[in-house]
Order: sequence, then C-alpha cells, then structure tokens
Amino acid sequence: MVNKLRVIIVEDELPAAEELKFIISQYDFIHVEGVAHDGQKGLELIKEKKPNAVFLDINMPLQNGIKLAEEVKRFDNSIEVIFVTAYEEHAIKAFEVDALDYILKPFDDKRIAVTIDRLISKLNVKKVDQDNIPNIINEIINKIDRVEKLVKKIPCERKGKIILVDVKDIYFCFIEDEKTYIKTKAEQYLVGYTLHQIEEKTNFFRAHRSYLVNMDNIREMYSWFNGTYKLVMNDNEKSEVPISRNNVKKLKELLEI
Repeated sequence: MVNKLRVIIVEDELPAAEELKFIISQYDFIHVEGVAHDGQKGLELIKEKKPNAVFLDINMPLQNGIKLAEEVKRFDNSIEVIFVTAYEEHAIKAFEVDALDYILKPFDDKRIAVTIDRLISKLNVKKVDQDNIPNIINEIINKIDRVEKLVKKIPCERKGKIILVDVKDIYFCFIEDEKTYIKTKAEQYLVGYTLHQIEEKTNFFRAHRSYLVNMDNIREMYSWFNGTYKLVMNDNEKSEVPISRNNVKKLKELLEI
C-alpha cells in the first residue's frame, strides 16, 4: 500500500489553491508538499520535491498548465497529473497528456474523493507491479474503474473540429471500416477511442463485438434469427443494432425480462 501520498498544488488563484489544499489535507495519508501560483515556480517545485501527483490549473500566468504537464511528464512520467479548471473545453488536451483526472471548478468534496481513490488505486498498482512496469504501463494508464471513472463527455471529431458530446446524448457506438463512430439522435461522429475504451468509460452495453449501446436510448427489441435479437434505437433513423447470441442473456438480465 502507499503509506503517504506527496502532492503539489499549482494554482494561480489563491482562494482556489487554499480551498483545494484544505480539502486534500483532510486525508491523513496525503501530505501537500507545497503550493505554487504560476507555472514556472510550479515546475521548479515539482523538480525539487518529486511528488507522487500534481493538482494543476490549466490557465496560469508564465506557463500554460497543459505545457507544464508535458514538461512534468518529460521530467518524470510516474508523476500523476490531475487538472483543475473552470473550463470543459480543455478536456481533449488533458487526454493527450495522459492526465489521471480532470476536475471542474468549483470544487466538490465528493468529486475530489473520487480522484483520491483513483490516485491511490493507480499508485498501489504501480508499487505492487514495480518489477514488471515495462509490460503493464499501458494497461495501468488505460485502466478505468467501472464505478468511479465514468465520464460525462466523449471527445469526437467532425469536419476537422473536436466536439465534446454528452454521454447521455449518445445512442450507440459502432465500428465501420476499422474506425470507431458514435451515433447521436441526428448526427454521427468519428471518435479516437476503441469500443473497448468507450465501454470502460461508460455504462454502455456491449451488444455485439462491433456495437456498444446506451440502454437509455433503446426504443424496442425483437427476435431475429438463430437465437439473436435486434435493438431498435430511438434516434431519428430508428437504427437497428444486432445483439450477438452470447450477449442476449446479459441483456435480458439487465432489462429483467
């Protein structure tokens, strides 16, 4: 187990920094090694203290938080980065620098508790498997807890733009020509995740090896052939999604039928 977590806070707004420090300090197994109020001092402090994790604001003077995170990872890739920001539009950049989490202001004690649990889990895995890190590092980075790591938005691409789509607005996800797409009520978007990654980030049901379904957006289902079924979605096109025979039983259990 990790005995004492060492963290650093880099936040230019003094009230926000103090509030975050107060919340984190309630955990007796965490020690806040220091607080910096700009990116330059933050990097110096991180290099000096070599913490387990950094709570990092994105919009800061002297150095942008995204750029600072990239420098932190270059310095020591084992340092976990948790972004804190008031703006959702930075989410895609957070994914790109392998941030552990992305917390929106104003701070919420319960949301930060989820982050702390996530951090503890990740560091414990690292400690247990330290002799086998080269073989498992990608698995550690992508490992997502089914309860605590659900996301609210999925970054998608359409016509050269990155669009953050609410998970609740997604009807189903599918693979076509080796690319992954999500389908909303009226639109279709390309997404950079695999179906497996989306499955781990959401509560979507794996209906078929090529389909994930948002159970909240099913219109009806019917028997097809050879023990399989089809789902009719509630999107504009009333799209039909196949359910493989192996997954029919799971679906019936979920629907209690």
